[in-house]
Amino acid sequence: MNETVGKQLRQAREARKISLEQIAQATHIRLHYLQAIEAGKFDALSSQAQGRGFLRAYASYVGLNPDEVLASFTSETTTEPPPQEPTRSTSQSDGDTYQAEAIFNELGQRLSHQRELLGLSLDDVERHTHLRVHYLQALEAGNLKGLPSPVQGRGMLSNYASFLGLDPEPLLLLFAEGLQELLAARRAFQRKGRPSVTRKRRNRPSFLRIFPLDYILGGLVVMALLAFIVWGGMRISRLRSSNPSQTPLSSAPSIAEVLSVTNTPTPSPSAATDLLTPTAQETQPLSSPNPGGVDTTSPPGTTPAGNGTPTQPIAIPTSGNAALQVYIIIQERAWMRVVVDEKLEFEGRVVPGSAYSFSGDKRIEVLTGNGAALQIYFNQTDLGVMGLYGEVIFRIFTLQGVFTPTATITNTPLPTATKTPQPTTEP
Repeated sequence: MNETVGKQLRQAREARKISLEQIAQATHIRLHYLQAIEAGKFDALSSQAQGRGFLRAYASYVGLNPDEVLASFTSETTTEPPPQEPTRSTSQSDGDTYQAEAIFNELGQRLSHQRELLGLSLDDVERHTHLRVHYLQALEAGNLKGLPSPVQGRGMLSNYASFLGLDPEPLLLLFAEGLQELLAARRAFQRKGRPSVTRKRRNRPSFLRIFPLDYILGGLVVMALLAFIVWGGMRISRLRSSNPSQTPLSSAPSIAEVLSVTNTPTPSPSAATDLLTPTAQETQPLSSPNPGGVDTTSPPGTTPAGNGTPTQPIAIPTSGNAALQVYIIIQERAWMRVVVDEKLEFEGRVVPGSAYSFSGDKRIEVLTGNGAALQIYFNQTDLGVMGLYGEVIFRIFTLQGVFTPTATITNTPLPTATKTPQPTTEP
């Protein structure tokens, strides 16, 4: 029947006028394997699994039904007496790996038979291939456990077969088939050894298969956090509604405001007197208009508005029975220096919203770099702001009135011209 299968394939190939080289190039099957299939020599193949694969590819290429060809090949091979098989062990694990052990035993028998035909001993093979004797014995005995690893065993098998003059490729394919059978047997044994785990997984609810338990717990935690946030917001709103008169605390002052109110050290009285002594004075009566353009005819203790109507009166603090009292309200940021009776009371930067009160017996001097920043109250009278924005203003408040010092201009003498002597010509 094997010859019949080979003849059917050869007749189909010849009917199509196809050469074996073309089939080998199309199916990637080596030429000597195709020749063995047509001759019915399936023993030249590495295994029956390889032979079935070659027959299926060959039959499909020449237009035959692969299933019919494989059925003919299987029916013929089953009628042949089975080869001698190794004794099967009674243990469950050995019974599962029986097919793999049979493949490794067949591989070892081929190696041992070829070595004996060549009349070589294991020591001779070790001397020429540098493979240890116990590894060679493991290969010939089909003992995969005696090899370091499957990868190293594959390399040893290739070297051993090449040294014995055998084609390494069929032996390597047989070795790979044995590894596959061994892996399949181990997986089957593991499935049989864990029936309870499989049963538990099958009995799990359907929603746990879709949503893992970790996701469910994470969702519950997120929902709890959202509920806590909502409850906290409602609690805060309820507390605010119950205390409507409570106002939020003002924000902390900036670092610039903290540094701007720091006073500088007080200089000596003599230096302050020399610096603040005016060179020329012009008297400004209290009843005269303010040079800064602010109406001072408003009642004492009131701030004039832009349209001439007085605003809410401001309570001006008094400093005892002092003859001179100056109350300064800061409208903008500015630098200010105040000298009371030739004594420096304040020097530094001021911030809007603050107020300063000074009192003296003889004179109070106020100097600022921004006239629009200081609003002056002199002896309970609102004099308005001192001047314009960015204008340097210097005021002296005395018992006689308000003085504005004016700078004196010193003329620089010009150098005296000297007459240059001219040479004279004599007749």
